Amino acid sequence: MTNVMVVGGGPAGLRAAESLARFGLEVTLVEQESYLGGAVARHRYQVLMPHFDSGPAVLDRMVSAVAENPRIHIRTGSRIGQVEETDDGFQVEILGRETGVESVRAVVLATGFTHFDPRRDTKYGYGLFPDVITGAELEEMMASGPVTRPSTGEVPKSVAFIYCVGSRDRQVGNTYCSRVCCAVSAKQGIEVREQLPGARLVMFYMDVRTYGLWEDELYWRAQEDAGVVYVKGRVAEITQRDGRPVLKGEDTLVRGPFEWEFDLVVLAAGMEPGEATAELAAQFGIEREPHGFFQQTRPMENASVTSHPGVFVAGAASGPKTIEDSVMEGEVAAMAVLRYLDSKVTV
Repeated sequence: MTNVMVVGGGPAGLRAAESLARFGLEVTLVEQESYLGGAVARHRYQVLMPHFDSGPAVLDRMVSAVAENPRIHIRTGSRIGQVEETDDGFQVEILGRETGVESVRAVVLATGFTHFDPRRDTKYGYGLFPDVITGAELEEMMASGPVTRPSTGEVPKSVAFIYCVGSRDRQVGNTYCSRVCCAVSAKQGIEVREQLPGARLVMFYMDVRTYGLWEDELYWRAQEDAGVVYVKGRVAEITQRDGRPVLKGEDTLVRGPFEWEFDLVVLAAGMEPGEATAELAAQFGIEREPHGFFQQTRPMENASVTSHPGVFVAGAASGPKTIEDSVMEGEVAAMAVLRYLDSKVTV
């Protein structure tokens, strides 16, 4: 049977591997972590937007479909070494607990993304003030227990969310919108409200970009049902007073300064290319787009096609994506691989 390699075991890679195996192909799934599931597993998302599905249940179904398929050979705790192109595909070195070389006809890169590190922008005080956390850390907190202040363990009476941290910001080098942060924050606001019915919840935003059908499901629901307050404003800096974070900035609607204390501040950190993106692009000879993600060379024809024949991309490896979009692109990549292999068959 033809062997295809999928690099990355998040939602896009899981769906690509499952679909390829369903088509009768042998699949090697390479994942650098010791587990499958990508960011959903890493940050233990309990609820997925926009429909508030159970994260563990969705992920369990996807992982089980791969783990139980005899055509899929899982290599966790592994990464890609040397890559050599052959007449029939690629010789790919896998480095890990069992180092070896695989001969594959095609490759799907589904290596996902990494979150922007707010330490790179000192105005947020991340890493200095314990009650300033990221949205991913909030997900982990909600997965392990109630929402509390890291500094004291107390239940917060006020929570602020700050949008566009590391996105749409020329100063940190990320001029693009990370697409999902506004919606994820709205979802989190609704979740936090369920835990903290009496807390003051405030979203500080430049713009709110809850795309398409998310407007009613998340943006208006957060305000009208969960009582989340939205403030259009630029946060200039976060300081600390008497052990509580203090947000200083300007309300751009009423055109006035604000200085507001909160018990807990959540930074909606954006998406950046995965750590291995540049190295994998060089190894497989594919182009990256100006922001550093893998380039989709013919997105109007097929979102998974790259600049190198036989190498395909799926999910957030090519730019900020929702989980739904990533899963869909995993399926698209599998179909593209099948079409590519079919075109290589000589009659």
